[in-house]
Amino acid sequence: MTPSRMVLQRSGMETLEELFRSRVNAFLGRSGLSPTAFGKKALCDPNLMRQIGRGRSPSLRTADRILAFIAEQDGASGGGRDPPRRPCDRRPTSKQRTRRRRRTMTENPMEQKTNPPIRFLRLPEVMERTGLSRSTIYVRLAEGRFPRPVALGGRAVGWIEAEVDEWVRERIAESRFEGERAGERGEAARGIRRAAEAGPVR
Repeated sequence: MTPSRMVLQRSGMETLEELFRSRVNAFLGRSGLSPTAFGKKALCDPNLMRQIGRGRSPSLRTADRILAFIAEQDGASGGGRDPPRRPCDRRPTSKQRTRRRRRTMTENPMEQKTNPPIRFLRLPEVMERTGLSRSTIYVRLAEGRFPRPVALGGRAVGWIEAEVDEWVRERIAESRFEGERAGERGEAARGIRRAAEAGPVR
């Protein structure tokens, strides 16, 4: 049963609105809250009590929320002064959501890493990073063994920095893998040679 209907059943003589107003006024007297502070804490509406005082009748849903707030604060503070503040349940405005997103992007570096800025490298930078000559780069492009450039307008082209760096890392990994395999093959060959030199086992 909702708080407003419980109040209604307490008396057959008084109307729901009269009982509602008496409950609110009694709480304001106990808590010492001003009408503006009460409206702001109960429904995030500082003009609530002013509008009710001007004759606005609250809906059953609004009355239920206000009476539930009073019951909650009475239970939390024992009817004392300055009950704990209730967070507002209003939806944030579009400006507030934009500010939150910007603040999150600034405070959370992992989110920034998911969308890093794209930077283009011109041919001299690509040659410097890879150690390849101009002709070798274009030969490997034709063979499909090098990242393709992006047309930047006119005759200008550029390579995506992240793709070039990834290509360099792959070459490093391949080189180290081949080096390890070559070392294993060399060790095996030396073992066979030593075994041959030692002669047959008797």
